[in-house]
Amino acid sequence: MGALLSGSKSRDYAKLVIDFDRQHFCVPLTIRMLHADVKPSSKELKIYNEVQVILDKCPKILSLIQDYKNCTNLCSKAMSKPNAENEEKAFTALLNSVQSVQAFYVFSKDLKSCVPVLLGELSKPEADAKQTMQDQQALVKQLADILNFVLTFDQIRMMRPHLSNDFSYYRRYLPKFASHPDIKVKADEASAMALFTARHCPMMVSLSSATSDVLAQNRHVTNAMSAMANACLAMLKNKRFESMETNKYVAKAMVGAVILFDHVYPSGVFYKSPVD
Repeated sequence: MGALLSGSKSRDYAKLVIDFDRQHFCVPLTIRMLHADVKPSSKELKIYNEVQVILDKCPKILSLIQDYKNCTNLCSKAMSKPNAENEEKAFTALLNSVQSVQAFYVFSKDLKSCVPVLLGELSKPEADAKQTMQDQQALVKQLADILNFVLTFDQIRMMRPHLSNDFSYYRRYLPKFASHPDIKVKADEASAMALFTARHCPMMVSLSSATSDVLAQNRHVTNAMSAMANACLAMLKNKRFESMETNKYVAKAMVGAVILFDHVYPSGVFYKSPVD
């Protein structure tokens, strides 16, 4: 990973400490997100507030995907024994599931809208990347929150393989039940959501798409990813934090930065650097 992580680069960040250690948990168990009490400076405040509006929705989105209940049995019964009763039961159950999927889809679009603003502020020339991490810790923390959210959501999504099947059943039955009073997702929106529901890592795809758009305008975006990954690596190697939860959070931010870099950097992560 010569382009991103290396011993020399992580040593450059050895003395940098991002204040990730003061936290509370806004959601329980396996979908915890850490919120360090990092106060934004006056320079950061406008962007911070804009991004925080989106981040405040993360716990609800994670709760929805965690609690997602598939409709496989009802749909299978409606398919194997088609009659009005079985099909209506299946469609009624699908309505709730599809509303959750709609929430995921809408949130992915919100994420795409806020990421360019955040990355635009944090993406500086390589010589300034470390100082930017030090000076704008509130925004760096928000980027770490986004990376943690994306990895957590997609991990849970991969354990919900029936989600895309449920959505396919919904689209199949939608013409028959088009007059149902509780329909929230119409045919046009369902078509737009189809590709999103088919992806196993939909949030990372959305994040990568937004980052690629920024990269087209600002070539320093990869410096922000590299700085995040190397700063997190240095903090983990130097055992900056005692809390296991904080270390997991930092590790996820590092992994998320590496994956995002790999998605948007032309050569990817896994190539041999002539220097490192």
